[in-house]
Amino acid sequence: MRACEPNDSHLNNTADGTGNSCAERTPLCAGIKKSRLGRARPSRHVSTYKTALCDRNANSPASHRRPLENMKSVAPIPVFVLLLLNCLTFDAVEGSIQCTNGDVCKIDEDTMRFFILGDFGGLPVWPYVSWAQTTVAKTISQLGDDKRTHFQLGLGDNMYYVGVTDVNDRRFKQSFEEVYQGDSMNKPWYIIAGNHDHYGNISAQVAYSQVSKRWVFPSLYYTVNYQFAQQTKVDFIMIDTIVLCGNTKDISNGDFVDVLLAGEQEPDKPKDPAVAEVQWKWIERQLQQSKADYLFVVGHYPIYSISQHGPTACLVNRLKPLLHKYHVNAYMAGHDHSIQHISTSENGATVEYLVSGAASRTDRSTKNMDKIPSGSLKFHYPSGGWFRSMFSQLGFSNGAFISAELSSSAGQFNFYDGQGDLKYGFRTLPRTKSATII
Repeated sequence: MRACEPNDSHLNNTADGTGNSCAERTPLCAGIKKSRLGRARPSRHVSTYKTALCDRNANSPASHRRPLENMKSVAPIPVFVLLLLNCLTFDAVEGSIQCTNGDVCKIDEDTMRFFILGDFGGLPVWPYVSWAQTTVAKTISQLGDDKRTHFQLGLGDNMYYVGVTDVNDRRFKQSFEEVYQGDSMNKPWYIIAGNHDHYGNISAQVAYSQVSKRWVFPSLYYTVNYQFAQQTKVDFIMIDTIVLCGNTKDISNGDFVDVLLAGEQEPDKPKDPAVAEVQWKWIERQLQQSKADYLFVVGHYPIYSISQHGPTACLVNRLKPLLHKYHVNAYMAGHDHSIQHISTSENGATVEYLVSGAASRTDRSTKNMDKIPSGSLKFHYPSGGWFRSMFSQLGFSNGAFISAELSSSAGQFNFYDGQGDLKYGFRTLPRTKSATII
């Protein structure tokens, strides 16, 4: 009998052919059921979790769910425990969130439309939002209502600079709930974690899925599954690149002072290689099994970028070959505070690399221009000198974002500044046959 892996059994299905699900054949789940919720910011060694998250009967759809009663706070949980809980105890979360981990949502329309937003986490001090964030928020709310978009992809760095402390952290309200208003903004937000989110209590961001009606973050990595135009299928593989490659500072459950004092480090190796390997195997399994017409992988760190942080070697070496092998349409990332389109072709397969990390601040740097394949850069925004970039990194800019509209015949990606001016667009065919610049 092999070990239980995160998400591999979808919590209720047989994982190894024995007829027993992971939770049913693992005594740890029963122990967690009896655990009690920790106080806000307890010891970093606490590994308790909310009792309701192990309730195998809590599987009502998202439209019917209510916030977990008495959820005062969520104790910080070591990442390896949180990943184990993906398999053992997250049936209440995943069961209550539609369109994830194989639960396909069908859209009775000829196209599917969504926004791609990264690094939208506002400011760590009053007013907790930046000029760029509010500008982008107003624009996508209006544009989303006009285009009748279906959801948003949140590419990480959801709360600057140190994530959140617990599910009652005011930052959820100040930097998210009160910022994104309107009918289109109340559609699902499919969330992944960024490096700044991992500085804080990442388990609280996952648990917030049970509090918010639109924040969808069932586990550190998961799939989003849609079908439209009767039979056109779309799979998003949402991954945690911090678990895969390490963080930019050696901090967890920290505060603003910790971030200021900690030194920078390259995310070139995982903190726990064994935990990272479990996710790598899960990623390839999802890619191998997908029969979708459109297949996307969504992570925080970019594979390629010309901006401040540049390419992520860990992902170039390990993830990029998988994208080409399984004919992934595009890899979407944030981290660098710009919007970019980079394209590479290998062995007859073309992969588009989208960077969309400018939803609350922008970076004009092109310092890593020479570190991407020659001729692969198709577009980047904004541009300008270091002096302007210094202020725009603090949010004194208009920001930027990407929108997508998929049909059964082609996918259109449009790149906007924060005021809604169209800067660039390109079109891709299902499963990476070609891309056309318009």
